[in-house]
Order: sequence, then structure tokens, then C-alpha cells
Amino acid sequence: MKFFRYVLSAIVMLTAPQVYADVNDSITDRRFSIPLGAQGLVMPRADWALNKEQRRSDGKVAYYMMYSEQARTVFSVYIDKTGPCRSADDCLKEALKNPLYKDAQEIKMTDDRQFKVAYFYLDKPQGLAVSQAHVLASAYVDGLWFDIHISQTNKERPDIGGLLELMKTLQLK
Repeated sequence: MKFFRYVLSAIVMLTAPQVYADVNDSITDRRFSIPLGAQGLVMPRADWALNKEQRRSDGKVAYYMMYSEQARTVFSVYIDKTGPCRSADDCLKEALKNPLYKDAQEIKMTDDRQFKVAYFYLDKPQGLAVSQAHVLASAYVDGLWFDIHISQTNKERPDIGGLLELMKTLQLK
């Protein structure tokens, strides 16, 4: 009888649907993914606090937003299996269509491994007495669009260099 229970338990575990966590933390890293994607975005864990997490019920889209008090930086990633683009270039163009970026200044574009990157400033966004530095990055891997946004806000223009350094630490795996 005991043997039968072990066999039954093994069968249930092997045939049960797999459940995947969307945010996986290790001591040093945090990985974001969607249940339907093999690839995920990995970043250094540091002091990033997860502020927002949204997932579509079909598991094909997820959005995560975090804030680092130490870096005074906002980081978000949108992962989409059904997105409107089919290459990193097209995905970045799609991200830049956001009306909030219409007044972007000093826009520069670059490549960083699998990512297409745009970085720029917004001075007095929506009439506020602040300046913002933004880094947008897109990748398209295995049918997944990774849309990354890193930003800082300050009374003076923030140094965009720290945001670009953070970008260099991101990995798709």
C-alpha cells in the first residue's frame, strides 16, 4: 500500500501542469519572465523594491516596475509574447511612439548586445519643474518583446551615465 502511494504521488507530480514564477530572486540577481517564455530578463538584485506587477490572465504579457532608493532610479520591464513588433529595432521604434516622449531632447541610439537602446532627456515634463533622464531598451528573442525603461528625475538634469551602466548589467537568459 505504501508503495502504491509513492507511485501515485510520483505520477501526479510528473503529470501536473508546470507552474512558473514570474519573478525569481537569487542572492545576487532578480529574473523577470512570463510563463510562456523560456527567456527572462536578469538584473542585479541590489535594493530594488518591486512596486508594481501586472500579468495578463493568458500569461502572454507581464509588466514589472521597481524603484531603487540607493540609485534613486525607476526601472520597469514589459514582456510581451503577442507584441506589435518582430525585431529589436521595430520594438524600440514602437516604444518611442509613447506621446510622453514627444519633447525628448538629445536623443541618442546605440546597440548593447541583444538590445537596441535609446537615451534622452525630458526637461519640464508635463509642465513640472524637474528634468528626467531616460533609457529605453528593446530586445526581441524567441518571440518575446522585452521593453525596458530606466529613468531618474531631479531638479537638475540627472546624469544619464549611471542609467547606461545599469543597462550594461542586464542579461537575457
